[in-house]
Amino acid sequence: MRLKILIGLAGCALLAPPASAQSSTQKVASDAEKLEASADHIARMKSALKQALGRVEEARNEKDIVKLNCVTEKLTQIKSLLKVAEQADISLHEAISNRDPGAESEFSKVSIARAKIDALRGEADQCIGQLAYIVDEKTTVEVQQPSNLPDSGGDSELFSGLGRRRGLPFPVPPVIRPPPASPGAH
Repeated sequence: MRLKILIGLAGCALLAPPASAQSSTQKVASDAEKLEASADHIARMKSALKQALGRVEEARNEKDIVKLNCVTEKLTQIKSLLKVAEQADISLHEAISNRDPGAESEFSKVSIARAKIDALRGEADQCIGQLAYIVDEKTTVEVQQPSNLPDSGGDSELFSGLGRRRGLPFPVPPVIRPPPASPGAH
């Protein structure tokens, strides 16, 4: 009976693939999945970059400097993270082909970059929704002076000279002080 069990176990051992072959087969599947997921992450990050570029164009068309600055900041961060992710993807391919255990680290870099870029894409969308107050070269100011203002004598020339020295196209109106509220107070 014992002999039959030993022969059965020996037969199973001969038919089963070696343990190293099993782990390398599982590792290859895992590595292939990492490469596929990394390629998908890179594609999605490039899509987010295109969306951010579209937001920059929207802000430029609106001539909204606040939105443009906000979106440009997010775009710069997205570009930097995408560059890091693309380099990590290249390193991932090299690590897998060399059977380097650093492949996991490179895959993590790509995954983290994608998560951060997704967040930045959302922030860029929020930038476009912000209210902005812009003053551009088309803004003009018209000042109308009533013709019935009292003349303060010699002071008006002093004040109008101040207006011209400051580059204003109009004289500064004179300051007329009301009479004191109580007699004897100045």
